[in-house]
Amino acid sequence: MAGPMEARQVGYVFKPTEEQLVGHFLKKKLEGEMEKHPAIPEIYIYNWEPSELFLIYDGFSEEPSNERECYCFCAGGRQRTTPSGYWKETGRKRDIPGSGTDEPIGFKRIFVYHEGRQPRGRGTNVVNHEYHLYSDDSNSETSDRMVVCHIVNRRSRRARSAKARPARAGPQPANPGATIQPDHPMEMPIHNQSLSRI
Repeated sequence: MAGPMEARQVGYVFKPTEEQLVGHFLKKKLEGEMEKHPAIPEIYIYNWEPSELFLIYDGFSEEPSNERECYCFCAGGRQRTTPSGYWKETGRKRDIPGSGTDEPIGFKRIFVYHEGRQPRGRGTNVVNHEYHLYSDDSNSETSDRMVVCHIVNRRSRRARSAKARPARAGPQPANPGATIQPDHPMEMPIHNQSLSRI
C-alpha cells in the first residue's frame, strides 16, 4: 500500500516539461539514480508496434495512456525499425534550454511512425518526441545510450494538448512533472513497478 509520501495529491497528473524530462528524469536515469519510476518504464520501443507499445506501457505505468500518449526510457536506437514498420525522422533537432543558463541541456528529435518498409511506408498519426541529454558543458557530445521517448497519438484532440511543454515562470509543484489539473481531479497511487528493456 502506498505511504503518504508515495501517494499523489488530488489534482496532480504527470505532465513534465521538456526541461524536466531532460534535466531531471533523463539525467538521473543516466546517473543511476532512477532505476524505477511509476510513470516512465524502460521499454525498447523498436521491438513493438505503437498499438502494442501503449498496451505494454499501461501494464507497467501508473499513468494510463488511453492509446493517446506514453513516456518511456529507451536505449538509443540506430535502425529504428519495428517488425512491421519504422520511425522516420522529420524536421531538425531542437535544443532544450535549461533554466538559469544560456546553454542548452539537451535536444529533441521528432520521429513519425510509418507502416511498411522504406521507401514505400505509409505515415501514421503516431509521433515520438525523443529527448537526449548533452553529456558535457561544451555540448560537443551527447549521451545516446539512453533517451526519453514521449510517444503521442495525434488522432486524439486530448493528445495534442498533452505534449511536453516548455517551463513557465512562477511557482512550480514540488515534484518534477506534477501539474495541477483543478477541473479534473485525479488521485493515483504510485506503485514500484517498472519494465526492464525488452
